[in-house]
Amino acid sequence: MIVILVISILVFGLYAIYPIFLKVFCSSRAEYNAKTNPIQEVSLILLTYNGRRYLADKIDFLLKELAHFEKYELIIIDDKSKDGTEKLLDEFLQNDKIKLVSKGAHTGIPASMNLGVKNARYDNIVFCDQRQRLSENSLQKIVEPLQYAEVGAVSGCLSSLDKDNNDSLIRRHENEIKCNESKSGNLIGVYGPFYAIKKNCYSFLPNHIILDDLYLSLKILKSKFVVIASGCMMTDDNFSRLYNYSRVKRYLKGLAQLLFEKNLIGDLSGRQRTMLLWHKYSRLLIPLLSFVGYLFVGYNIYRGPGYFIAFSLISLLGLGALFENYYKFTSKYLSVVRINILYLIAMFDLLLGGFLSHLNIHFDKSRFRLKNKKETIQSKVHY
Repeated sequence: MIVILVISILVFGLYAIYPIFLKVFCSSRAEYNAKTNPIQEVSLILLTYNGRRYLADKIDFLLKELAHFEKYELIIIDDKSKDGTEKLLDEFLQNDKIKLVSKGAHTGIPASMNLGVKNARYDNIVFCDQRQRLSENSLQKIVEPLQYAEVGAVSGCLSSLDKDNNDSLIRRHENEIKCNESKSGNLIGVYGPFYAIKKNCYSFLPNHIILDDLYLSLKILKSKFVVIASGCMMTDDNFSRLYNYSRVKRYLKGLAQLLFEKNLIGDLSGRQRTMLLWHKYSRLLIPLLSFVGYLFVGYNIYRGPGYFIAFSLISLLGLGALFENYYKFTSKYLSVVRINILYLIAMFDLLLGGFLSHLNIHFDKSRFRLKNKKETIQSKVHY
């Protein structure tokens, strides 16, 4: 029982202690110099791929938001959609404020972002995705902090309520963390679907980068503040349905990828590195520790009915969480369990895949050396 208690404390601590750490050690508000003139020039880059069902309403909304600025442009980057998006977008080309860039091939988000920035006319850039709903006046609110010389990027805030009004504990917890990080100007990762950035702070993205929003944020944090505009609210699809296994696995690959990006983490301050590793990486211990606790309970079921009941209840909880979407039943508590199970499976999947890949490379090298050795022997015999 002591082992279970220790594991429970560790799991709870990873969730609870980081927000406390932020409030105690990172609570000082970032100090800004005087504002520049109010921002009146904006280039909004809308990224789309197979988003035909979202685009008409989204473009109409964005044009209304942009109309508050003296000078603006809406740049739409279509990543070679296959659902009739391009035909729909042709209807908007009569508006001289809209610039449509259709890519010749589907090359991914980093290439689309780079292309958008190259086509941007103004120094204040806003990136926007196709799916999320935005709150009114969010565009004015998100660019306002860019008036300060110290601010390099501003993130919107993702609502914990989805489009069906279901609440997500994970999104709520993430919002609390990001708001606390923002108070010191060290927001560890903007929300990718909606954020503003100064053009001179943009680092052109390598095409292989998966977590482009986190990559850019870390680049900017070396010299500028990254903050969140809590009044700019995004509403997305249901969290549990949106974060499937492939998405979780892709996110883990992205986190692993950033560890090997040259100078990306090494150039951060000590506090920023601590925040990054705690916020993004240490939480991956939660599914691992939970699994260890589950195995411990299962190993001890012979000790008494208490362990057997606990093991059975945990097993049923896990199965219920995994099949939550299948039965079209949503629960904010089951979603927390489900996402941790998916992370656990994805970690084992990636570790096994990496191990097998290493064995395959080692086997190919050994076979290559053996082949060369045989050819050398044969050539000597022939000679």
